[in-house]
Formats: sequence, C-alpha cells, structure tokens
Amino acid sequence: PRAAPQPTRPRDCAPPVVGRRSFGEGMTLRNVLILAQSGLVLFAKDFVNAVAQPRLLGSLLTVMTEFSAQTTGMYPTLIELSGLAVTIVRDDVVKLMCALIHDRNDSASFGRLVAGEILSAFVEEYAPNDRLRSPAPVSLGGPTLKDFHGFDAKIAGIVQNSVRPVLQKLQSHRGVVQALLVTDASIVQAGAGGEIDQLGVLASLEAMLTYADAILDVAHDAAKHVFFDDELDEARTLLWRIHNCVLVVCVNKRVEPAVYADSIEQALQSKSLISQVVAFAQAKRRALPARR
Repeated sequence: PRAAPQPTRPRDCAPPVVGRRSFGEGMTLRNVLILAQSGLVLFAKDFVNAVAQPRLLGSLLTVMTEFSAQTTGMYPTLIELSGLAVTIVRDDVVKLMCALIHDRNDSASFGRLVAGEILSAFVEEYAPNDRLRSPAPVSLGGPTLKDFHGFDAKIAGIVQNSVRPVLQKLQSHRGVVQALLVTDASIVQAGAGGEIDQLGVLASLEAMLTYADAILDVAHDAAKHVFFDDELDEARTLLWRIHNCVLVVCVNKRVEPAVYADSIEQALQSKSLISQVVAFAQAKRRALPARR
C-alpha cells in the first residue's frame, strides 16, 4: 500500500493572495433597490447607511442606464465610484432592474451574483402579482414600496443561498467531479453525489485540518489549504478554509493537463466568490441584536 500523502500547500494550487482588506471586515453590501422600467422603486433595503430618497436614486439610475443604452446601444452593468460600486442586473421579460450598492473592493462577479439572485427571487415571488405588472403610477393606485415590504425578511437567506449556484457552476466544469461547502450547520452541495466517497472525506475533514495545523504550528502558522490524491492517483481532493467553512473540491487528474489546470483556476475563483458571500453572512449574524 502507498504511504499516506502528507498535507501540504502545493505551488500550483496555492490560494490567491488578497490585499490587506479582509473580506470579513464589516458589511460589504450597502443597499439594494429593485426598480420598474419607469424608474419607480418597488423595493429598497438598507444594510449600512439608509438612502435618504430611494425614489430619487432610482430615477437617477434609470436616467443613466437609458442614456447609456441610447448612446452606446448597451446597458451598464457596473458603475464604480470613489469608494462604492453599483451593480445593475436587468430582467427584460418583466421589465425590472436590481441595483446593488456595495464596496468597490468587492469583485464584479460578487455583485453580479448577489444582484441576480435577489432579482430572480423577487420575480419568482411577485411575478404573478397584478400589482407588479400594473403600469399605473402611485398617484393612480399603482404599486408602492409597501406592496413588497415582506421581501425584506428574505434578503439575508437569498444572499447566503447564492453559494449554491457558484458550486453548481464549478461542478459543471469538465475536470471537476464534486464541489461542496461544509458549514457549521449544514453541507451545501452543488448537486447529486459524484465519484468520490463524500462520507469518508467529511469524516476525516476535521482531523486532516487539525493534523495540518499541528505541522504548521511549529512555524506559528495554520493551514488554509490542503490537498490529497487517491491511491490510484486519478483524483485530487482540495480543501480550502473559508472563515469557519471548508470548501471541498474533487478534480479529475485523468483529463488533459490543460483541463486539470483550468479546473484548479475555476476552484480558486469560486473560493474567492464564496469567501465574500460567507463574510456577508457572518457580518449579518454579528449585526443581529442579542436575544435576552
């Protein structure tokens, strides 16, 4: 039998170096607006600083997007300011737009992912609602913010569940066998089980990371990334610590080297995106008032 592989940090699989700002510092999302094609604000949610006049901001964003479409033939998807960014996602079927205001340091893919998931959930919740489709202005009985106020309680869950489409996209890559995220409360899977022994991996997950920590403790360090190969050297399982979660990705080593390398790159990109989602979820929990 082959000797058990030693946990290590491979050069070709090392996590990307991020800047000094940690994804876990503060709340990255600021505000979210859902607007009708006319610029009417149907829903507004403030995470940090409240928007004093959401309708005025909605009208301004509508004018900017329409001007861009008329002059360039394209709608803007990302507007960067000095310290903030606005990600815009549109649904041309129901004629709605979601504008997500977040930190400029957040990746564009993070904003696009969260805004898209929020808009999809809003459309699914209220598309059959006649109030959503009413073309009448507010003064004539059209939709108002109060009609969709109940959507506020669902925002946090929508953002947290946005991890699943990231895992699904990662697992759809030809070289990826399985992708899942292990949290304190659950195991988030991309889909049906793959070719790996999931129970075996999960059972030894904590012990493996603890063993890696013990090795690196000599250098006053801790393991953030571990990988190991199966006995036939046909698959590689990679583990990344993401805050208090662990991203588990199994890649196929039997595919072409270029496909395998691209699978690792896809995993790293997904790790960065999941890190931002998890950081938001943790910051959201810290912001909740303590129960007495």
